[in-house]
Amino acid sequence: MAFPATAMSGLPESAVTSLVTKFGIPPGLRLVDPYKLDLRNDDEIGAWLRKPHPITSDKNVWAFWHAGYTNMPPWVQRNVINWVRRLGPEWTVHLLDKVPGSETNVSRFVESSYFPDAFNNGTMDGPNVGPHSGDLVRLPLLWKYGGVWIDAGTFLFRSIDDICWKEIEDPASPYEMAGFTLEMRPGVECMLNGFIAAKRGNPFIRRWHDIYMALWSGGVTNAQGFHNHPLLRHLPLLCPPVDKFNCPNLGTMMETFSDYLAAFMCFERLRKLVDPAPGDVLLQQQTNWSGARQFELLTAKRTGEGVVKDEKWQAAEKFVTDALAHTSTMKLSHGPAGALDSFLADLWDSEEHREKDNMEATFAAYLRYGSVHFDQTREMVPIKMGWPTEEVLTCGVLEPKEV
Repeated sequence: MAFPATAMSGLPESAVTSLVTKFGIPPGLRLVDPYKLDLRNDDEIGAWLRKPHPITSDKNVWAFWHAGYTNMPPWVQRNVINWVRRLGPEWTVHLLDKVPGSETNVSRFVESSYFPDAFNNGTMDGPNVGPHSGDLVRLPLLWKYGGVWIDAGTFLFRSIDDICWKEIEDPASPYEMAGFTLEMRPGVECMLNGFIAAKRGNPFIRRWHDIYMALWSGGVTNAQGFHNHPLLRHLPLLCPPVDKFNCPNLGTMMETFSDYLAAFMCFERLRKLVDPAPGDVLLQQQTNWSGARQFELLTAKRTGEGVVKDEKWQAAEKFVTDALAHTSTMKLSHGPAGALDSFLADLWDSEEHREKDNMEATFAAYLRYGSVHFDQTREMVPIKMGWPTEEVLTCGVLEPKEV
């Protein structure tokens, strides 16, 4: 079987054809109709991403990289390029930045009143300026224009329409917002903010942002101490049950961890949400949350001369096919400083490994190929968030709990 474009997934046509004809299509997957894809090559899509595009509907994908497209690590560029390729003309991907004079600067899309002084004046500091800038940007974009926010470090394995958008658009559906959840305390789920979907004008989105903005008021320049803010201090610290997720000790104080993920806690203050899809931690659990192990599996050769289908090959095959067939996204995070032993995102960021996410004949290249060309056959079944019986606050959105 041949495909109509030679650079759709960063692989030459011969390699793409070989992958499918030699190994077939894994269970739970089918080929995407190539006519639904954006068939431009990487350079063409990359140039397109650096330009602003009209907003003609709610079918927008929003992403942000503080320093702009040209300063993104290559593996992150390829993530966003593949969103464009996979989603085709049905969706418009907008990659925004905070580069002075940039045509895609977020200030061209969202008024400064939506952001704190530290963001507007460029005085944010600390180790997480980029991630926390993204936390401030995502909700106003969804409020004003609608669509889906996706963190740039995310592989997309399924059509957004199938993940959640059909339900959100359906007037007979009860679902108005979608995302992924993770157990952030034993028995307590919290919505992650790396994937958020909602139509424009969603009141929950606006209130969520209002709470997060309140944390940054009063000249604050970084997230230190957010867990103890009057709007959040009644909430226990985030403390994921690491044993349940086959995760080693996070290696960081829970206060620091909670500050880093304060946007999650702002959601928890409001939480009234249905999550339409499984989370993306399955693959992390398989590899004991080790970026080094994930790197080892993905750099292994899948095809070619001398390949032996040993235990490592089998583990890599399972890792990749499970990702493609059983998860909607795979978010690669750098995480708070000092957490865990290694992060795949850090390894791929390094000069030494900048092309390892897409090397021909490796499992990483196959993962990239499959994220564009394979469609899942499993049905998406909405699930309701769950948490144990606990205190309910009766107060305004920005009103602290009385102590």
